[in-house]
Amino acid sequence: MSFKIRLMREIEEDFQMERVEVFSGTISPGFVPLWEEAGVYESLYDSDGKKAREISRSLAYGLDRIVSDEGMATLIPPGTGGGVKEAVGFLESLLRACIVHPDARVEAS
Repeated sequence: MSFKIRLMREIEEDFQMERVEVFSGTISPGFVPLWEEAGVYESLYDSDGKKAREISRSLAYGLDRIVSDEGMATLIPPGTGGGVKEAVGFLESLLRACIVHPDARVEAS
């Protein structure tokens, strides 16, 4: 079963508040050991209901750790998706969305 995270914003349209999805991403659960070592596990799996700005700092830190430490790739079990490239792409996209939409609410499942 894969992990899905979404960022939802409330916008006013025609004098009514409407929820809009501004980011949606899915990734294999095989990345959990990498997320734990990089320090982003809680920001991903325990972030439901938080604002994007609350998780962006740890995502940036974890992304930097993964990119700068080649040894982190060994934490990904063989046969898990696209390996470190997929992990980095997922975190980069999520971090970018958190920066662009800091008031968005996180929905993790």
